[in-house]
Amino acid sequence: MSSDGRVRSLATALGAASLFLLLVLNQPPRDNSAKLVLTDRVVVSAPIQLLLAGGDRFLAANFEAFRATSTLSGETAALMDDVSFRIRAHRVVAQLNPCHEDNYYLANGMLSWGGAPDDAIYILRRATECRIWDETPAFFYGFNLWFFRRDVEGGRKALELAAERTVANAAIFRRMAVMIEAETYRDERAALRFLEHERDQAADEKLKEMLDRRVQRLAGLIGLRDAQARYEAKMGRRLAAPVTLVEEGFLSDFPKDPLGLGYEFVDGEFRLRSLKIPGMEDAK
Repeated sequence: MSSDGRVRSLATALGAASLFLLLVLNQPPRDNSAKLVLTDRVVVSAPIQLLLAGGDRFLAANFEAFRATSTLSGETAALMDDVSFRIRAHRVVAQLNPCHEDNYYLANGMLSWGGAPDDAIYILRRATECRIWDETPAFFYGFNLWFFRRDVEGGRKALELAAERTVANAAIFRRMAVMIEAETYRDERAALRFLEHERDQAADEKLKEMLDRRVQRLAGLIGLRDAQARYEAKMGRRLAAPVTLVEEGFLSDFPKDPLGLGYEFVDGEFRLRSLKIPGMEDAK
């Protein structure tokens, strides 16, 4: 091996070792009395991680993705899964390697339905642009644009792109695109079935628990929207105030969001409330 090759190999090894030590040192102390100990976990910026990995962006992305998925815990789940850390970690992975399959898949399941849809949309857009052979991120991206942002045109285009990338599901994706454009598609239950499937297929019990919280959250939203539909059909007028559903007996009580974020009533429609992370508002 030439001297230049030995230098590069040594730099790569040192970078990997440094990154490993950094990840280990960043792990929080095991102290059950510190309820918010995970809130401020450090996420090293993409350029520094790239440097520590000896210039290998794929290695750096794999390290950060592994750290994001290996720190799941029951305590974290009770604190909305430490979503601030998860947002920053998944975004860094997307910057290092937007094609990373686990990253976009987890972002769709964990962030979209966990109070951070804009961050999931960013990651899904990067994955859609990178994985030109894969219809799945384009499908997730289109559905999220429509469901969370009510971006009909953007959602339709992404679903059409997903249809171009597949044979088996092309007709389904194109039908969804037409229904979205016609504003007749309102299938939260399709999203619920998807989340239930992902939860049931998860091998990791902690991941299964976290996905189950999102299933319960979306089921609560569906319950609110169903009650609103019954009220409006019976009364012949639009719902003006959510409390009316309880007062008139259409709901016994408002559903509890297991993530603690809750729901909101905006422009006559129930929605999942999004989590606001200080300093992240302009990073979409």
